[in-house]
Amino acid sequence: MTIPNYQFVCPFWIIPMHRKNYMKDKEIQRCLTSRRKDMKIGIIGAGAAGLAALKHSLDEHHNCEVFEQTGLIGGTWNYTDKTGSDEYGLPIHTSMYQGLRTNLPKELMQFEGFPFSKPDHSYVTQPEVLQYIHDYAAHFNLLPHIKFFKHVLKVSPLEKGRWSVDVKDLESKTVDTKEFDAIVVCIGNFSVPSIPTFPGLENFQGTTIHSHDFRKSDVYKNRKVLVIGSGSSGIDISRLVKEVADTVIICHRSPINPIVPLPDGIQRKTGIQEFRQHSVLFSDGSEATIDDVILCTGYKYSYPFLCKECSMEVEGRWVKYLYKQIMNINHPTMAFIGIPFRTFPFVLFGIQIRFFLAYLNGNFSVTKKEMLEDLQKHMETRNNSDHSHLLGIEQRDYLDDLATTANIKKIPPVYSKMYRYVHDIGKGKIHWSYKIINDEEFIVVDDNQKTSS
Repeated sequence: MTIPNYQFVCPFWIIPMHRKNYMKDKEIQRCLTSRRKDMKIGIIGAGAAGLAALKHSLDEHHNCEVFEQTGLIGGTWNYTDKTGSDEYGLPIHTSMYQGLRTNLPKELMQFEGFPFSKPDHSYVTQPEVLQYIHDYAAHFNLLPHIKFFKHVLKVSPLEKGRWSVDVKDLESKTVDTKEFDAIVVCIGNFSVPSIPTFPGLENFQGTTIHSHDFRKSDVYKNRKVLVIGSGSSGIDISRLVKEVADTVIICHRSPINPIVPLPDGIQRKTGIQEFRQHSVLFSDGSEATIDDVILCTGYKYSYPFLCKECSMEVEGRWVKYLYKQIMNINHPTMAFIGIPFRTFPFVLFGIQIRFFLAYLNGNFSVTKKEMLEDLQKHMETRNNSDHSHLLGIEQRDYLDDLATTANIKKIPPVYSKMYRYVHDIGKGKIHWSYKIINDEEFIVVDDNQKTSS
């Protein structure tokens, strides 16, 4: 069979495809067929996504090894006073701060089939989420499969869909090379700050940090603070700083539409003209004296350990090219778990790894041509490439598509229904608690309102 050259074109992206890929598809499928059980799977990262990947891979009787750069499980949910670099000279991964609480109820923050045992309230704190992650790892005996203080230096593709991984032991400083049948990347999306430029910021005489380095609000006591960004971290940090600061201004481009309400007394501005030595000039012509700036401007996708031959790129907020936002189209035995944003994350991690394992186990097969065509259809629904991985309230369609394609168990509709409810009727109601009744229904505990639609 002859596959012609293809080139799929949209206004903001181009994907090439070549004739030789047909033979590569067949070769990978033959190799997977010969080793579908007891595959050796390398997992990078022992945060929530990595633990979900490990648990489900073990359920399928694969041999797994998890490489964790720190000495802790839980990834970004670990708190430390440190910022900058750790004792090994590597960037601090976590962005946690004291006083953080989730912007989703815990019922949307749980692994499928493993509910929080406590507390009863729904909007929980960072220590409560971290304890839950530890409970999950202990319940499924995951720790013996995790190698701590292992820094992945390089991942390279080998023949027949296999992988080579160079790993440095941070304690002994030795480097080993290991080979795997499949690689799962689970390093999270909240560790490399995205820092925009603003006119005159280099001349500002106060302090400027990214929210990645925000730890405690008490350093802003009696200060005049500008928070840039109206995402969940910008709103939550504004709330905490307002408790001690003289003035808090939140500046944003998009309308503020928070799940958690913005406290009274916080000023709002919608654009910056320029910074001056001790003040900021806003787009409306007003000027405010400020002492400190906190940039809550989001994060970048970054995979510095992937060699060029992995054929992966990051373009702004688009990780390309991925099939179903999971599988490396050019090397489909590599998966990325947790790239989509505005999701109910732990549930997402579970179905994404189950989808990838279904491919490895032969539940379904897909050619590169088919993966590219699927990606083209997806990208045609996006306004721009920065929205490539945005799910939001429409994520039920994405989750159902994964289950249908891979012939795996669907995510119960109750999660999508609750997510919509929280972003609509439940917006700002952080004193409300939720309880899942069955796969279709949940209860809002405070007013005992039962929702089944």
